[in-house]
Amino acid sequence: MGAPSQAGSESSSVFMELEKSFRDLENERNLRVLHAGDLSHLYLHKKSEAHYANCRFIYIRSIEHYLSLFPVDETVDIDVNVPANVSGWDLKKTLIALLKGNPEPLDWVQLRDPYAGHDEFPKSLISFALEHCDPVRFALYHYNRIERQKHRFDGVSLGEIVPERLYDLIRSSLVLRWYNQNRYQGVPPSRLSDIAEATFIRPVLRGEIEELVERSEAGMIKDVVRPAGAINDLILAELEAGPALLARRRRQFTQETAAQADRFFLKWAVVPKN
Repeated sequence: MGAPSQAGSESSSVFMELEKSFRDLENERNLRVLHAGDLSHLYLHKKSEAHYANCRFIYIRSIEHYLSLFPVDETVDIDVNVPANVSGWDLKKTLIALLKGNPEPLDWVQLRDPYAGHDEFPKSLISFALEHCDPVRFALYHYNRIERQKHRFDGVSLGEIVPERLYDLIRSSLVLRWYNQNRYQGVPPSRLSDIAEATFIRPVLRGEIEELVERSEAGMIKDVVRPAGAINDLILAELEAGPALLARRRRQFTQETAAQADRFFLKWAVVPKN
């Protein structure tokens, strides 16, 4: 089964060009795309015709490739004929990143309207993460993202910031709160609206997030934005909660974990296309 069309949700010409680019990539480089989507879906419900796609994908090569003494890079960047940034990770790199505590691939596979991929892969990768990865390490990844922006706070207020970076700060802060409320179990939703819905937050904060997204979609935010009060308080609160998170016990990496990662990798190395 092919990837579902998103012609009604963004420029159909851009979607079709990217869809074709992934088909060409598979044929020309002897690899298979397991999932490919647009990161803007993490934040926005709709995009303008002038939207610049920011695509991420996960792929796997033939078994023979991994037996080589000189394998090619574990990342792939491709040039396309539409305004887009397109880059991908090998499944091997993806699994190692997850086990080390980088949850970004879990966000990628939750992206709606994929350009390419295998229907069962997103659910399979999330199941692997639930069973074998460490939610505390995932939470720490998000804490480090907001901690790196700590210098932007002037006293107790966050200064002007580009919208994309503010979205990242809001989403990471909500993910941290979600993990705390769910006792560091499970995988949180990836989209900003979904994580806000799944997390217990004050109505005023929910309203500020919705207004920010609506203004962005309407083209009312061009360069920088200063976050509203409740958003500012959310980010500060999660920064202040950092020491408690840092003190939490992390899951140990075991030989059994490594064996399960190998089995997962080999399964998808031989699974047929949709």
